[in-house]
Amino acid sequence: MSLAITQTNNQKTQPSVTAIDIYDSIVTWVFGVVFLISGMPHWGNPYFFLGSVYAYKLVDPGIGQMVAIGMPLIQLVFAICFLTHTFLDAAHLGTLFLFLCFATVQSQAYFRGLDISCGCFGPDHDTAIGWYTLSIIYGLLVLSIIRNGIMFFCGCRLSKDS
Repeated sequence: MSLAITQTNNQKTQPSVTAIDIYDSIVTWVFGVVFLISGMPHWGNPYFFLGSVYAYKLVDPGIGQMVAIGMPLIQLVFAICFLTHTFLDAAHLGTLFLFLCFATVQSQAYFRGLDISCGCFGPDHDTAIGWYTLSIIYGLLVLSIIRNGIMFFCGCRLSKDS
């Protein structure tokens, strides 16, 4: 009798995969790919990205240069975090902030009537700000809000390694 109890206690149980785990994995990979696709062209062609920053007419040239230098680096760091599954909680929180900023900046440009490229994915994807680009950024923002909301408000710790 005690032998059976010992064997049962020594067996390792496999953690069950829930819908939340699947959602978290999908969102993590999507964000990693989006930041990689967005960050690489900006890093490789900083002058194009600087022109995109200036086109929004929100910051002076000095701050615009800092944004053009820093934003691709932040995007690539987040991409690495997502694709290697390291520091996921921090990357997801930072992503929420970035998507909120991107959505705000694109929305104000759209409602101000600026006829400019969103500058999201480099010079090869010269897409003017409109409902298409707004739907992409707001869709990503909603994914991020849901992911972070599950983590904070439902008490779930989604990323086991952060």
